[in-house]
Amino acid sequence: MIFNHFFLIFLIKEIFGLLKLPQSEDGKPRLLVENWKNDVVYLVQYPRIESLPHLSIKCLLLESWLKIKNVRFFRINNHFLLGSPHYGTIPFVQFNGNFIEGSENIMKNLDHLGMKLERNSNENQIIGIVNEILIPA
Repeated sequence: MIFNHFFLIFLIKEIFGLLKLPQSEDGKPRLLVENWKNDVVYLVQYPRIESLPHLSIKCLLLESWLKIKNVRFFRINNHFLLGSPHYGTIPFVQFNGNFIEGSENIMKNLDHLGMKLERNSNENQIIGIVNEILIPA
């Protein structure tokens, strides 16, 4: 029984590993947006309806955060379900010709863009409670 679970996890990891972004001739991941603009975030997420945000928790969190901070960004609907170049995860961003993966890592690396949000002493507690409710362990 346990072997079946490990085998299934291994199989899923290998399948999703094949869905990473293609590499260019020099071994670097090929950029999704070749003629990118400086300080513009290109958010790659699951396919969605244009008028509604995607209901994936990570996609919704990241898109809301970019809107609240008033950061210039473009949504790229990932119709081919390609993951990020290193880990094969979604959502990820292309920013100034580089890829940033993971919603927490994206927010940490792009915190200098847009409006400065006031930090509240209770903010981390509120974020923790919301994460526990939305993302059960």
